[in-house]
Amino acid sequence: MRKLISVLFVSLLAFTLISCSNKNNQTLDGEYYWINENRNERIFTISGNKGTIDSGEADTFVINKENETIELMGSQIISRSESYTFKDGVFTVDISGTKHDYYLKGSEAYKNALKKYGYD
Repeated sequence: MRKLISVLFVSLLAFTLISCSNKNNQTLDGEYYWINENRNERIFTISGNKGTIDSGEADTFVINKENETIELMGSQIISRSESYTFKDGVFTVDISGTKHDYYLKGSEAYKNALKKYGYD
């Protein structure tokens, strides 16, 4: 009986550790679009821990997944740090003076936004 309880406890502990460790390991890689009633355009692309912005004051950014921040850099701005959230294919961040939702191409959120605003 003790062995069974020990095995169950260790299994539960392992499952918990694996679940928690996967939170920050989800990939952010891909193309991100700003979609609303007036626009459907790619704004930035992420590869690894780096992002490239298609147009605007900032040119690039570096992602710190642990702190959920990005460091914006470019020839037309003073480098600055912004916090972000990422959930279900939606990357929410301020890269241009206003916080917006950006949709990961191919995600369910992206497909739903295209339908919502009539781009499908």
